[in-house]
Amino acid sequence: MKSCGTVSRYSTLSAVTNLRPGVSGHWIPAGKNEKLPSPIVEEGAFRPAPLHEDVKLKHRTFQAASDAQEELGRLDEAAARLPNRDVLVRVTQLREASASLDLAGLFFSLSEIMAMDLPDADVETRVDPGVLRLRRADEDAVERILAGEPIGRTLLGRTARILADLPVLEPDDDAGLMNRIPWRAGDGWLGGPGPEDAYLLCVPPGPELRAGIAESVTWLDADSDLPLVARLALAHYQLTVLNPVAHSAHLARLLISLGCIQQKALRNPILAPSMWFSHANEEYRRQIRNVVSHGDFDSWVVFFADGVRELCTSQVELVYMLQDIGDKQLSKLNRRNDGITRLVNSLIGNPVFNIGLAMKLSGLSERHVRTIVTRLEQAKVVRRLDRNRWARKKNQQVVREVPDVVKAIGMFDHLPFRRDKSVFDKQP
Repeated sequence: MKSCGTVSRYSTLSAVTNLRPGVSGHWIPAGKNEKLPSPIVEEGAFRPAPLHEDVKLKHRTFQAASDAQEELGRLDEAAARLPNRDVLVRVTQLREASASLDLAGLFFSLSEIMAMDLPDADVETRVDPGVLRLRRADEDAVERILAGEPIGRTLLGRTARILADLPVLEPDDDAGLMNRIPWRAGDGWLGGPGPEDAYLLCVPPGPELRAGIAESVTWLDADSDLPLVARLALAHYQLTVLNPVAHSAHLARLLISLGCIQQKALRNPILAPSMWFSHANEEYRRQIRNVVSHGDFDSWVVFFADGVRELCTSQVELVYMLQDIGDKQLSKLNRRNDGITRLVNSLIGNPVFNIGLAMKLSGLSERHVRTIVTRLEQAKVVRRLDRNRWARKKNQQVVREVPDVVKAIGMFDHLPFRRDKSVFDKQP
């Protein structure tokens, strides 16, 4: 994915005042808000037109979507190279959480995120309830989709409530969905997080917003002949622009992984969309405005498909790197057994750990785990974390890390990442 440069003020993106009604939606007069840029207020709030099944897309757009779906298949097959697919699921969860929090203006190191839910951890880390809710909400959404529930109703009627720290209400019927959604109460905008950086004002709370979401959920949860990646691109755009709840941006990113799982393009949540959004943020905003201003869904879908392909390529590279690390770690040990192999492989996906977590992951006794960890320390496979970062507390366990794995995950913080020789030259 190529960036086309940057813009210093998003107001330059919103100077479209002559949009023809019906091109991609319509404008609603905005109320007074002194914190929003004046061009945005003058332009008004945007209500996207309903999506239709017969969206006209060019041949090159279908080809881009098809190519991206092929890369999803390669990623799903590559995950089988690891001893346990849960390793890649966990690593992807960490990458997604880190990038998603970064986009929300919350900055945590990978080690902090990994250590937040360690049992009896010897750490003084900032356990942010919002971070844990985000992870719980994502895991719950994946479970629901795997159980066959529809994406739109799951995201808005359930996941959004978990993220808002509200009790989950069991669904009664489709009509009841509108009453379960934790609607935002005030202005919604794209950009931010402060209103002064807005580049698009979203439709205000009320009948227009409710109608737009009802149409979008119906479209998303219906059967479709559109290519998967094209459909996800359109659904992501619609949810983003409507912005119905406080965590709409996260829901719109989560939608991508859920759609891949629902349509069996991926068996597990092993794609980290937030990595792409973080990397291509400026170009992403320009593409959204291009759809709003000109109804150019083709450019948007191609851009989106290129992002999916790039994510898949980097994720496959990570699979090969993690596989190599595991093999090298086991080769450092003079004697292997099932317990050692099991623990080493599980720590690939949980490279910041303590004895309690190691016992849980491996199913081994505390005595057995301590013996193996001592051997791993002697072989320099694991190490204790810096005592200046992790403070000793009574009855709490020492935190260790697998430095090679932490380093490997960190190398993929910025896309694109490729080794000198393409992994696709090798056969699984």
